[in-house]
Amino acid sequence: MQPRVARAMMWIALGLIVVVRLLSGIAHGWGAGALLLAMVSYPPLVALLWRSWPGRVRYGLVALIVGLAALPFAVVGTGWDWLPWTVAVAVLVAFRGRTAAALFAVLLGAVLAGGLLAGDSAADVLWRMTATVNDGLIILSLHTLAGMVRDLTTARGELARLATLRERLRLDGELRDVVGGDLRVIAERLSGGLGGVREAVDLARRALARIREAAANYRTAGMAAHGAGLGSPRIARFVLLGVLLMQATAAAAYVATVSVVQLFVAVPVLVSIVTLYLVPHFRYRLVAIAVLTFPLVWPGSFLVPAWGWDGMWGFFIGLSLLRLRPPASWVVVVSVLGLHVVLGRTLPPVLPPALIAMSLASDLILGGLVYSLTRLGELVVVLDRARYELADEAVARERVRMARDLHDVLGFSLSAVALRGELALRLLDRDPGRAAAELASLRELVGRSARELAMITDGRIRLQLAQEIDTAREVLAAAGAAAEITVSTGPLARQADTALAAVLRESVTNVLRHSRVRTCVIDIVEEGGLVRLTVTNDGVAVADVPQPQEGLGLASMAVRAGGRLRAGTLPGGRFELVAEFGSDPAGFGGDADGVDAVAGTELGHR
Repeated sequence: MQPRVARAMMWIALGLIVVVRLLSGIAHGWGAGALLLAMVSYPPLVALLWRSWPGRVRYGLVALIVGLAALPFAVVGTGWDWLPWTVAVAVLVAFRGRTAAALFAVLLGAVLAGGLLAGDSAADVLWRMTATVNDGLIILSLHTLAGMVRDLTTARGELARLATLRERLRLDGELRDVVGGDLRVIAERLSGGLGGVREAVDLARRALARIREAAANYRTAGMAAHGAGLGSPRIARFVLLGVLLMQATAAAAYVATVSVVQLFVAVPVLVSIVTLYLVPHFRYRLVAIAVLTFPLVWPGSFLVPAWGWDGMWGFFIGLSLLRLRPPASWVVVVSVLGLHVVLGRTLPPVLPPALIAMSLASDLILGGLVYSLTRLGELVVVLDRARYELADEAVARERVRMARDLHDVLGFSLSAVALRGELALRLLDRDPGRAAAELASLRELVGRSARELAMITDGRIRLQLAQEIDTAREVLAAAGAAAEITVSTGPLARQADTALAAVLRESVTNVLRHSRVRTCVIDIVEEGGLVRLTVTNDGVAVADVPQPQEGLGLASMAVRAGGRLRAGTLPGGRFELVAEFGSDPAGFGGDADGVDAVAGTELGHR
């Protein structure tokens, strides 16, 4: 809804400007033909503002608007209240930077020259230039801010994606240098005889300690996304100041047409009004601006022409909408509009209804401008800040994911390397053949650890249940435990296979860490659309049972995979863990951070 509201503000302002121009034409006695001629450039302007066009189309629309805006001169000459505001809007919207500024200056020069050649008074020429600038700046600012709101809303996840990729690449380089280097040295030492095997085992334990330390650091240390977001958009501040100065200049020019002497009263008052609009934290600002903006409330207000200030009333309406809550703000709006009507029908010169309606529409345009630019500017800042907050959150999630995978995937592998390396050393004298087989499988385990490191840094963990079953059997055997494993399932979906493999790996890790296991029974069955993994082991003392940590571990893993888990002690010093998943766990359908639309898993520890 935010982009629509922002666009609606622009279209409302555009509609009110059109109404003002039509009412001005009616007040000056234009016929229907002249009114239609004055409006022919409006449809292509609407088309230009409707969407972002390619350059050729955009420039073609600008040329069409310029041609149609000049068409009335060929038909009715200068005998109409001409104002090239559509050309001003087209130039400012279609072009950028210095090109837009130069073309806009040329347009204002043409307005000045045209007014002088037509014999208009200095006040009329100044009014025409002021109105052209104001209308152009009003639509430009609302169009630009609406585009910023749209772009920020559309791309709010883009910064998070880029920040996550940056962090992933940074951690990838860090882990490949440290952990990858350890794995390469371990592989080399395994080929260096008995002494090399001992060094490999020691290095595996040191690498495991470093991995656990790194995992802890990744969980606790944050990495903010680059940049701090936008401040208040400059275009909002500059346009408000520009339009305010233009209206103040027009007010001073009107006073000068009545009496130059009265400028000594008008100019200080107008400067005070502009200054107060630039000091947002002054406590009594609204009251002070009201006193200065409506000189009819002054004692001795006869010194200043009543209509010198009416172009400033809209700013007070906008400020009241921002500073006051309904219904007080609406009371102010209705009061100001009502005062405009009363004064227009009572003070000389009495204005015709069309000019009074035009004045009311102008009040609403300026009031809406103050309100819209302020609110849209705040919205842009909020949206931009939200982009950075989303990026920080995504980076934090990526670090937590990396910590989990480091701890559980590589932690398990390096634990297995150390454990099976020690077993190989013990078997060298008693059973050289089995020791050689252990060393061969150990080299394969180190190679698999290197591949798992690549998967962790790539964010695409792939575990296979069959491989984890074999590894569990071997690791338990290396620890001197008998493994009884039963699998009663058909082919499993990739997500279910990964989920079961992840839970089995972590379960076996916990069995080895938290018990003096002698027998471990692993049972995997599929029934009623559910796949159930049961792991039961002995050798557990009550004091050794780990306490679950909220948001981490096997229970959290099961929840993320769309399953459930229960665990607890059994009589006789046994511990049982039961994990159940649907045959296609929803939680493993995509990368956790949303960067890659592929199946992945986040692993925790218990």
